[in-house]
Amino acid sequence: MRLAFAIPWRDLGSWLFEHLPSEHTGELLFAAPEPNADLTPRTSKLPPYLAEFFCLARRGYKLANYDVVFTWELRCALAVLFLRRLQRIKTPVIVVGPILKGRVLWALPLLRPLLADATKIVCFSSSERDEYASLLRLPSERFVFLPTPWAAPSDVPALTDDGFALALGQSNRDYATLFRAVEGLTIPVTVVAADDTPFGGITPPSNVTVRFNTDHDTTNALIAAARLHLIPLHPTNFSSGQTVLLRAMAAKKACIVSAVPGVTDYVDENQTAVLVAPHDEVALSEALSRLWDDAPERERLGENAARAVAERFGFAGFVKHLLELVP
Repeated sequence: MRLAFAIPWRDLGSWLFEHLPSEHTGELLFAAPEPNADLTPRTSKLPPYLAEFFCLARRGYKLANYDVVFTWELRCALAVLFLRRLQRIKTPVIVVGPILKGRVLWALPLLRPLLADATKIVCFSSSERDEYASLLRLPSERFVFLPTPWAAPSDVPALTDDGFALALGQSNRDYATLFRAVEGLTIPVTVVAADDTPFGGITPPSNVTVRFNTDHDTTNALIAAARLHLIPLHPTNFSSGQTVLLRAMAAKKACIVSAVPGVTDYVDENQTAVLVAPHDEVALSEALSRLWDDAPERERLGENAARAVAERFGFAGFVKHLLELVP
């Protein structure tokens, strides 16, 4: 079977092909390995949705050449589905990991006709599966929940305990609650984000160090060095926080996570991570204080977490489940 993977960034393609069974062939449609600003969506001066479409169109891809096309993220999916209509072909398209939130919701009347052409839509949380069926007015059987895959990369530094708690990430983060939870504690906390938007206008307390836009190696070093990880999230039905969670779990780190729909699919409570109610700074503060000085409990959680990532969230299993969706 000849498969195509339409992916809006370069670093995903390698593991897809590593785990593709020998009876299938695969082609990466537009991760654009050469650094060409005209063809690479991430560096294009065009708006994102147009960048993806023109990247496909200018390369002359004929979707009819493939038995099925997998797309990643919403804007990539829309570009492929639009091209499919222009080429007037019926090649099945399986959409993986779209996020319907924010301003995207205002465009739903425009998105519904295109997404209705998708054979399957893979969601990264069970709550998304149900919510998106309603938002897009499509049959629930069109939607499938598959957990986000993750595996520890080979360039992760040796694990240490450098005596700080790490909160990493930007999307849907509730750092305002985190700041209230740790204010007055003697526990050092490092927050890594893209900018201060998720701070909710609150100034970080004196025991919080803030870093913005750390590079890949620095981020990996922080993940490996943190005593434990904090992932405070707002309650929503779209998935968020699971990639950071899986990175920390794979690194055998204990995690304290808000009990919101986007991550509860990935956690066995008090076995692979500690869950606390969202927006509850008291519960977050108590969980942090309890785990901070309990090395055996952190080790137990970390070992369980790493085992869960290897057994349930690996790349090989994810590719296997994707191929099971092929009509």
